[in-house]
Amino acid sequence: MIRFPIAAALIAAIAAPVPAAAELLVAPTRVVLTPEARSTELVLVNKGTETAAFRIAIENRRMREDGSLEDAGEARPGEQFADDKLRYSPRQLVLEPGARQVVRVMATAPGDLAAGEYRSHLRLMSAPVSAGTTQVAGEAGTDNSLSIELVAIRSITIPVILRVGSLDAAVTMDAAAMAKEAPDQLVVRLTRSGTRSTYGDVSLTVEGEKAPAWLVRGVAIYTPNTSRDVIVPLPADVRAKLAGKIVRIDYTSTDAGDPANAGKLLASLTAAL
Repeated sequence: MIRFPIAAALIAAIAAPVPAAAELLVAPTRVVLTPEARSTELVLVNKGTETAAFRIAIENRRMREDGSLEDAGEARPGEQFADDKLRYSPRQLVLEPGARQVVRVMATAPGDLAAGEYRSHLRLMSAPVSAGTTQVAGEAGTDNSLSIELVAIRSITIPVILRVGSLDAAVTMDAAAMAKEAPDQLVVRLTRSGTRSTYGDVSLTVEGEKAPAWLVRGVAIYTPNTSRDVIVPLPADVRAKLAGKIVRIDYTSTDAGDPANAGKLLASLTAAL
């Protein structure tokens, strides 16, 4: 049973103001490296109103079938992580409001490295320098004392992909339908084959029109995944515009690591929504 002093402390902690999180702008938000182009630069800009400290770390993540990411431990069959092949500098920094910093990212690709796609993620975490500690104490001499530190944290994760050798990928769009349990969500089923991931935009265009009625940017299918359900929430006005219409759904490449196929139509499907 929670004693009253601790319960009161929790309420006080919740009510206490939380420092505003630093607003970190990062460009680009996706990195593709090769043995020929082994390095790149990220530009970080503090768009917030407080001086903020940033810490950078590498982590391995895997994609679920719905496109969300989860932490990955040991590599599963077909997974190839890049964490032991990446270097970056600096690892931590402090930015005043409006200030910018360049972070250099480099990959090592020994000559005998097997062809394939290797991927890990850079996580950038920020905490305002002014973030302090809120102390909420119970009665002296009891075990009711409670100390809570309130620090606003903002985190951004950037995929870093190392491609070695001649790789290819193909995609088919197998189905598209409104979700039964969520009538405002369109679910588009994509299937990938080949030796590398794909990255592009999904657009919805009503038959007979030129401009898309809706566009979803940055849809990836990471290796070794062979399929993904792209969940597209549709605002009420867009849903009304598409209802009962024949709609062309396109998946178009915007992969900066594959400039030869930039703008290439990867997959398409026509469906009645």
